[in-house]
Amino acid sequence: MTTIIYQDSDLLLLNKPAGIDSQDTDIIAASIPELSGKELLPVHRLDQRVSGLILFALNKESLVILNNAFQNRQVQKQYLAVVNVCPPKPQDTLVHWLLKDASRSKSKAFNKEIKNSKKAELKYTLLKSSEKYHLLQIELFTGRFHQIRAQLAAIGSPIVGDVKYGYKRTIPDGSIFLQSSHLAFLHPTSGQQLSFQIEMPEQWHKYGL
Repeated sequence: MTTIIYQDSDLLLLNKPAGIDSQDTDIIAASIPELSGKELLPVHRLDQRVSGLILFALNKESLVILNNAFQNRQVQKQYLAVVNVCPPKPQDTLVHWLLKDASRSKSKAFNKEIKNSKKAELKYTLLKSSEKYHLLQIELFTGRFHQIRAQLAAIGSPIVGDVKYGYKRTIPDGSIFLQSSHLAFLHPTSGQQLSFQIEMPEQWHKYGL
């Protein structure tokens, strides 16, 4: 169920469950009575199979300001991910060059720049491990297509449920264990610093995390 985390006259922050397309604003608005009649303007996107925080502007002026903040790396974005192959280091910064294959809706990570590739950078930290699974906190420094999925797969740690990037099987509900868990940014009109954090999905606790 999609829930409202924060709302004012300029912006809306939602906690989106996996399975909903973050660009399908009509379906999102229709699912929450308080949003009836509002035009939601996506500031960024989450893959359909990814859950968590998703930000919308409620007017064009705020959209321009928030888009610029994302493009200029003035927004702090953190994710949680579950993998079943522990990364080689408990903490590391990953730098790859991603090449998007639009025909397969997939990105491939390379260790050096190649033609038409884009630099991708993130930092991961191992938070917790169970017998078979490992919880990572991820801070994004760039916003590339399928960046986290491709970069973790490139180091041999694909996200649980993500068969497109090498995990062995799907999750029954079709999700992957990747969540947008933290967003911090300046309010587009007041300039106030806003920071939001949500708990990881309840389903993940079944994996000992």
